[in-house]
Amino acid sequence: MTDILTKTLVGGFSWIAKQIAFQVPFEQNYFWMVTLLTAVIMVLEYCFPWRTKQSFFRKDWGLDLTYLYANMFIFAVMLDGIYGLIEGLVPKDTVWTVNLLQGWGWGWQLLVFFVLQDFLQWSMHRLLHASDWLWKFHQIHHSVEEMGVAAHFRYHWMENILYKPTKLAVLAVFAGVEPEMVILVHMGTLMVGHLNHANLNLDWGPFRYVFNSPRMHLLHHSAEHIRSGAVNFGLTLSCWDYVFGTAADSNTDGERSLGFDGMESVPKALMEQLLHPFGSQSSQSSSS
Repeated sequence: MTDILTKTLVGGFSWIAKQIAFQVPFEQNYFWMVTLLTAVIMVLEYCFPWRTKQSFFRKDWGLDLTYLYANMFIFAVMLDGIYGLIEGLVPKDTVWTVNLLQGWGWGWQLLVFFVLQDFLQWSMHRLLHASDWLWKFHQIHHSVEEMGVAAHFRYHWMENILYKPTKLAVLAVFAGVEPEMVILVHMGTLMVGHLNHANLNLDWGPFRYVFNSPRMHLLHHSAEHIRSGAVNFGLTLSCWDYVFGTAADSNTDGERSLGFDGMESVPKALMEQLLHPFGSQSSQSSSS
């Protein structure tokens, strides 16, 4: 078992090193794709800021940038190592896939793959707010006081573990899913998530009933709405919130107080934040 874990970790970090050294084709190079996407949106924030009183190098921007790379790569590799260890305990002839959409066209599979994954993640996001125990981890994300693109990845590593089963469940439905499909969905949702946290006054007009936006997601982070139970749980799609009655329409007011009651108890340093949910002083559920 130790050999499986070591092999997975060494392979994962070696793959990241190859990406950094440009030894991987760009269409497979998550490190530089993420870096380029983040840089482009930061330039847009600098040129077209929504909250003009907010400094470009906003509060905790360095911490959020550290979270971005830690969660996207370091913690992700470690999580893959744990799942690799679990898979090593499963009998080789165990069948996990059901392949419900076999024979469907590639485009339809891509659409259903994306929609199903987004719905499961929306459901998990609601649970992160509703459960006192899960909120202890999710409150790290909501400790953001000034929104910016890198705030997208300020979240506790436990959220990777909580969201991972939703992705595995979707992949189980799509036996033999094409790698290109996974990359398209991953990068598409990453881009929307980055934009949702950016200091940009974006709204999609009539498409706001389908896709999330910075205006809508800012309300999700507002202290006022968290105090009353939170709204706009959508990650990429906003339609789930309209269907299930958790939507709040956006407006052009970007100057809002962010966070939650008791946020002052959350430490400011990275390692202390990662340990904080396991202590006894974590704040109560956002729905309480």
